[in-house]
Amino acid sequence: MKWIAAAVLFAMTGQAAAATPQRIMSLKVCTDALLLDLVPPSRIASITFLSREKTALKYWPRAADIAVNHNSAEEILAARPDLILTDSFTAPSLRPLLAKTGAKVVEVPPAETFDQIRAVTRLVAKAVGEEARGEALIAQMDADLRVVAAHRPKRILTVAGWGGGGYVPGTGGLFDAMLTAAGARNIERGPFGYYDVETLIARNPDALVYGDSYGGSASLRDDQNLHPALMRRYAGRRVSYNSLYGCGVPQTARVTRQLQDALLRLP
Repeated sequence: MKWIAAAVLFAMTGQAAAATPQRIMSLKVCTDALLLDLVPPSRIASITFLSREKTALKYWPRAADIAVNHNSAEEILAARPDLILTDSFTAPSLRPLLAKTGAKVVEVPPAETFDQIRAVTRLVAKAVGEEARGEALIAQMDADLRVVAAHRPKRILTVAGWGGGGYVPGTGGLFDAMLTAAGARNIERGPFGYYDVETLIARNPDALVYGDSYGGSASLRDDQNLHPALMRRYAGRRVSYNSLYGCGVPQTARVTRQLQDALLRLP
């Protein structure tokens, strides 16, 4: 009877292993980030080209050696994935193709709060068969948040998220969740706002915070983002942080620590 039990156990183990996806394809940069933290490169069929940019490589250097895709139908068919990770904004024309590949498709919703980050991390971890690894990522995130909570400043700075060509993220989003955790106050109290330089100066935030996802990439937006009037007024009161393309992933807590440290050093 022992050999029968052993055979059944072996069969069950083999089935579980076979069910674990081995050719995972990510079609969005935010699912790239979760995937790269959860599974080894050998199980990844491809990730998006954005994960090869230098800002992403700061956090996920292993992306440099993984095949990339540009979200095209041809690339999806050629990769023959057994699991496809995407988001809830997938183009309607692409959905029928994804269904015909035979791969399991997991749509990962955006995460705008730390609770939502926990939820999407668990969702993807379960899909790729790495639930223990997912819990470890969440545990590290929570440890970082405890450090942030222990260092909240006595004086609350008013901050404007700048560097988006006049777009200023407001309350209810991921940037606001990070500011709130760090002990700062968002100048924009609506969902978002579009400011010109004069309006920003009139609102008079204590500091400007620039996301660096596209830092160093020359664009016409720099005429506004780096306007001489702002450079003079906010000399020594400008902070740059790794915005991770606005993705709600466990590393957001580590970035929040870095953002808080930078704000605490301001005069």
